[in-house]
Amino acid sequence: MIELRGQRRETLEFYFKLNKALRKQLHALIPALRDNRMAEPLLSEVLGYRDILQRMVLTPRINQGLITARDPFAIDTTAYNIYEINTIAGKYGNPGMTLGLQISLSSMPEALISLDRKMRNQAEQMRRDLSPAELPPVWLIPLFEDLEAVSNIRAYLNRVWDYATQSRHTAQAPQERFKEIISEVFIAGSDLSQQVSQANAAYLYRQAKYDTHSWLAEHGVVDAVRIKLGSGEPMQRQGGYYSSVAGQPAFGKTEDDRRRFVANLPAAARKSTAYAVTPLQGVFLGGDLRTYQSNISEHLRFLKARDFVGLQNHIRKAQHSHREDLIRAAETIAESRLGAQSRSLQELERLTIGNKEALMEAFLTELTDNFRHILYGREEDVVGIHVISYFIGRSMPELRDRPSSRRKSGTGTDRGQQILANIAEIIPLAKKGSLLRAISHNKSQTVVLGINQLTTGLFRALERFARANFAEAERDRLIAERLLPSLPVYEILSTLRLYQDWRGEYLNRIETAFPAGNSVFVALREDSDAMCHYLPLFQQELLRRHGVDVNDFFVNDVFIPHLLPTLRPDLAVLLQENLFNTDLDTLLQPISGRVSDDWRADVEKLLAQPTQIAHWRATIWEVMGESIYQWVQSFAELATSLYAFSTSRALDAPPGLARDAKLSPALAGFFRTARADDEMRHFLIGAIEYLSSFTEGEIEVPVSIIRAMNDVERIAQIEESALPPEKQAVVRYCTLQIARLARENG
Repeated sequence: MIELRGQRRETLEFYFKLNKALRKQLHALIPALRDNRMAEPLLSEVLGYRDILQRMVLTPRINQGLITARDPFAIDTTAYNIYEINTIAGKYGNPGMTLGLQISLSSMPEALISLDRKMRNQAEQMRRDLSPAELPPVWLIPLFEDLEAVSNIRAYLNRVWDYATQSRHTAQAPQERFKEIISEVFIAGSDLSQQVSQANAAYLYRQAKYDTHSWLAEHGVVDAVRIKLGSGEPMQRQGGYYSSVAGQPAFGKTEDDRRRFVANLPAAARKSTAYAVTPLQGVFLGGDLRTYQSNISEHLRFLKARDFVGLQNHIRKAQHSHREDLIRAAETIAESRLGAQSRSLQELERLTIGNKEALMEAFLTELTDNFRHILYGREEDVVGIHVISYFIGRSMPELRDRPSSRRKSGTGTDRGQQILANIAEIIPLAKKGSLLRAISHNKSQTVVLGINQLTTGLFRALERFARANFAEAERDRLIAERLLPSLPVYEILSTLRLYQDWRGEYLNRIETAFPAGNSVFVALREDSDAMCHYLPLFQQELLRRHGVDVNDFFVNDVFIPHLLPTLRPDLAVLLQENLFNTDLDTLLQPISGRVSDDWRADVEKLLAQPTQIAHWRATIWEVMGESIYQWVQSFAELATSLYAFSTSRALDAPPGLARDAKLSPALAGFFRTARADDEMRHFLIGAIEYLSSFTEGEIEVPVSIIRAMNDVERIAQIEESALPPEKQAVVRYCTLQIARLARENG
């Protein structure tokens, strides 16, 4: 190991030294380059040079389990590698290559404290052994991804504060020591959305933001720690996308548009169309510091220079202004008396949470319950539709260098607890939640299964909440006034139109793989039925956000068809009477007069998108639909049996698999080739050992046990018979085609 480290160090030093020599040589040749600037080939080469090492910073991410593992080798090596890179980089003029280390799945402050001690010890060791000219500190960035961790940030920070107070130098203030440890709090909005729905995840992020800033203000470090929102491009992953329509006029201004306005609108409404613009969306919205994923980064590269500079300028000013407001409100909390402090807390709440309304909070609770019911089922259901998404995600070829599933090792001390822990890691899904990472989960459910994750359970929640809280005559009005303004209606309508398999073709095909009586499908059909009633309210809310009176534009909850050609094409397809219509002639049938060719072409292109996505989805199901059905059927039956056994029989520590016990070739092959941290491997091992404990010492084996063992073997067989390369290529191609059409990567 020491020899390999030495070889790696020599290689790194060679490249850093080479980069420094090139940089110095280029600077020395600046006068000569200036004299020969008319030589086009030379000028082209000079302009193409980039000192990449000075334009990049590494921020590695590790799992909290790496810190808490019994064997410290991995985390010790990580600390050594980080400081070795910083030492070499500083030696050759690139100090601070790695300034932060993210800790995913953070929940234990003791893990961060342990890591800080290791990092400090490693830094001191480097200074003692190598005497680097400059060795900057490395901040630790806790990444909170689940509901419990996000809700307990204050307790987490309190423990780190206690450690900062105890570990500081004699003349060092606790605030200064705390700043050395944490510079950023990272909240993974994408992963939180998979647990509680997008709307509730966004609210929980704002609540955590308020809790964190109020805590920072109380301890005098509000200006040193920032909060970041982890987001992906789709709105289900908190909408970190670039919107080309944000701030654009909603209505046209041609002569034909004016004639249609005169024929169908009163004077005041005609005037309002001149000022109607689409509100800010995606990364334009708000002043939060957020992550930019791969797709938006690629998108920004191809923007026109004017649009790119405008976006960067807008985001910079919005973030700077928002942070200044937060710091100003937070600083007055610690400095003010009780009355003024209360006003400062209210101001901080306004800046972080917004207008807090008990009715909306109650609705979010209802929404989360319906969202989790459909995705993960009730506890007695054991599984929900997420099990379909899970096996779709396992089947699809990886498009990124990140795992699609959440890798966790089993917990427990003795053998019996370990077996039950392996099983409890997955079932029941109502307790476990998502087995996939956010991008894979959303892709599998929304794109391939055709159930829009952003709206899963939303319409059923509206129906149930309205019945419980509003009088029948007032339901639609109160929903429109009190609930819809807090929801992303543009993205809801857009994703429904693009992705929703409103006929339920693929869900109906796979429903029979589940045991009879699963309540998930009843809830899903109720959600679909309620959608038809509430879609007009969402369409009205979409137009209302453009600053016009919707009563002038809607008749009997339908947008006036003659005004559709006056709308921007993307709004026209969202405000047509039937959101799921894909036929241009059907859309144009109630419209009188001539429609411009450009508008017609743009609308026709947009209407074709759902049909094209449905075509690529059908191709994916042709390739792997049968294996997904068998996978889901076997797993659902096995999970139901295991859950029934585990609730009716306690497990003492069994001997486990005997050394001479023979496994089938499929099981042996799967256990041999699967990753050691694969959750399905752990689950199947636990299932075999658990089922074997029932038959130990028995002459006759119950039929239910035999069936469950057969399900285990069938799952392993499907796992072993992965898609051949040619079929993987087909699935990959179809997935990328859908991503291109929808302009998002997950």
